[in-house]
Amino acid sequence: MKHKIYPMFFSVVLVICLIIGTLGNLIRYSGIAVLVVTLILFLTAHIFAGGINQLSVKRVKWIVGIGLIAMFIGQIVILSVMPNTVYHDPYRVLSQADQMAAGHMTWGITYFWRYANNVPLAYLMSLWLQLTQLFHLSANVAIHTLSILVLDVFIVLSLWTIWQLSHRKSLLIGATAFFVLTPFAYTYYLQVFYSDLPSMLILLLIMRIMMQWPGKSQKHHLVTGIGLVFISTLGMLIKSNIIVLVPALMIIVFILWYKKLLKQSKLLLPTVLIIFGFGLSVPATHGIYQASHFHTETKYEFPVSHWILMGANAQHKGMYNGKDVHRAVQQPDKKVRQQYDLKEIPKRFEKLGVGGTVKLWVVKLGILLNVRDIQDWYNGGYRSAPNWYQQMAQPIKVIVILSYTAATIALWFTLILRLLSWRPDFKNSQQVVAVLAVVASLGYLAFHTLLWETETRYGQVILPLIWFTLAAIPVPETDRKRLFTNLQVLAVPSLITLCFVSLGFAIGLSLEHPKNMVISAQRSQLSAQYQAKPFMLIPGKQMTEDVDLNGHANYFSVQIHAGSRVHVVLENKQTQRRYQMYRAGYVYRLHKNIQPGNYRIVIKNISQKNQAVDVTKTYHYQLSNHPLVINGKKDKYASLVYTCLLRYKGGSTTNS
Repeated sequence: MKHKIYPMFFSVVLVICLIIGTLGNLIRYSGIAVLVVTLILFLTAHIFAGGINQLSVKRVKWIVGIGLIAMFIGQIVILSVMPNTVYHDPYRVLSQADQMAAGHMTWGITYFWRYANNVPLAYLMSLWLQLTQLFHLSANVAIHTLSILVLDVFIVLSLWTIWQLSHRKSLLIGATAFFVLTPFAYTYYLQVFYSDLPSMLILLLIMRIMMQWPGKSQKHHLVTGIGLVFISTLGMLIKSNIIVLVPALMIIVFILWYKKLLKQSKLLLPTVLIIFGFGLSVPATHGIYQASHFHTETKYEFPVSHWILMGANAQHKGMYNGKDVHRAVQQPDKKVRQQYDLKEIPKRFEKLGVGGTVKLWVVKLGILLNVRDIQDWYNGGYRSAPNWYQQMAQPIKVIVILSYTAATIALWFTLILRLLSWRPDFKNSQQVVAVLAVVASLGYLAFHTLLWETETRYGQVILPLIWFTLAAIPVPETDRKRLFTNLQVLAVPSLITLCFVSLGFAIGLSLEHPKNMVISAQRSQLSAQYQAKPFMLIPGKQMTEDVDLNGHANYFSVQIHAGSRVHVVLENKQTQRRYQMYRAGYVYRLHKNIQPGNYRIVIKNISQKNQAVDVTKTYHYQLSNHPLVINGKKDKYASLVYTCLLRYKGGSTTNS
């Protein structure tokens, strides 16, 4: 048999993408620290691998089990002690789900008419909330339960898949450490429920079914096939970019056909079932529209070309752009928006030229694979984190950046070395699915780099594919592997070095580059841009809300409403000292040193006419620690929109 000399083309392209992603994570002030920690982590992990592989399977299971239990306890503590304030898209979806679960099938804001892709997610979440109401769970507990359930199932299933594919104890322990000891299980995916994590779980389930399909019986295929269709439909309903699996599957089918291995692989049928499931999402979406009483409005709807237009905006690095959105909103309907986009897109690429376009793609790819800000994705800050956390928030923020970025790059670098030495055996079904994972990863990266707008969150969808590929590729016996085995005596010293170096960088960078810190906040809102209706405060009446400040602050703002004029003070409940807040646009602000304590926001209408105030209200989801009081009446499901910060000179805001 002829042996391939060079790596597979798709492997080389993925290696190049991961190198660009690595460089994108090494820019900004912490780049050198991330690089140093990554190198020490990479060496430490490989030195430990030999010793771990000598452990018994029983001991490895104990280590993994203890790690998962500790992780679960940590998750419960974080959600109980430090709930965060969710804002932007995830909150709007959550708010609509809460409303529908309460039996109100109405759509009061223009958000869903503009972004109808989130209607199925809101409807499915409402079904979950209705289910949990049978057990008398609050909406907060229900959403936290859903987050933990999806997150921990994803982690456990990932570990199980890694073990089934590789049977390498070191890789299993390494994956456990990645999930348990980094911010992955404790930040965005735990604190904010949105479409990203369910999409990753569905992608992992599809890869598992493809992996197991060739070795199963026809009876098993019947049951699994139905499940595969259902999962594929659900994946399209939740996040439609999973459609990139279709060209990836077509490429694999073509390769197998060309090598005359398609029949032997037995992967044609699951491929057809996946595509069939994607197709079923169209009638399923219409069914959800009818069940939820949703109808599209072309007056507000954005065409697909709008996201391509933003992706071609080099001034904003191909990311979400408010100016492009504002221009689209000003146009009368979807058809006119699409006509504008189709004229503007070629102009943007023509202006960029070949060199500028390639540069834009490289920049977008670097953003897409940037994982540094995982703690800040859709996180408006903790409602009121405890004092002990406030004291250590700055170094903790740096540790979050260092740990997750270093772990991700170390994972990528390990995969890069494996990809460069891998020559796929297409007679091996496990390796065929690994090739599918590589091609699907490239599909996601190409979609958001060459075509769509990009964000740092989007690249995380390939994480299950990365782990799957790493576990599926056979490990060659190399001199490098034997070298790390000989260095096992350095295992403990390298681990100690890793801890002290990371801690040193965390303290040093937090002192040199302090970030503005959220002390207390409630930033969830439906937003005036989506025509959310404000509360009308009648003359002579007032509304109040208590706020707990567990750390020193020097900035406080309360969002009122554009054009409104009211009297706003912040009152210390212990000392009765009152701070007058001044108007700045649609918010009222206070720039003054504020001591920790219990405070009360007081808003009074001293004018002779009604004044609009932005109030966020839900049916069963509690937004803040204290109720909003309007004319003496308490409402624990309503809140003002406010932010309290500890600002530093030259500092940018962090949501820690």
